Amino acid sequence: MFKGMPKIFWIGMAIMYGWCFLFMGLEMTIPGFPLKKFLGVPACYIYNMIFALWIVPTIISYIFFKSEENREALLEKGGN
Repeated sequence: MFKGMPKIFWIGMAIMYGWCFLFMGLEMTIPGFPLKKFLGVPACYIYNMIFALWIVPTIISYIFFKSEENREALLEKGGN
């Protein structure tokens, strides 16, 4: 099913799942971590809503976009 997927796909998957598992581990090991206040709101709102739903996917989509442009430019030149 995943045979032939570009390496950039696996890099994006590693970033997304790495983020998820990092904070899952932090939430399970640090008592009260998700509800600690940061800028007046619970920290989980900041790192989940802002970073995990907006910033990280935007960075990954930009990486995917640029890698596809580079691949198309390489194909136009005649490379593999």
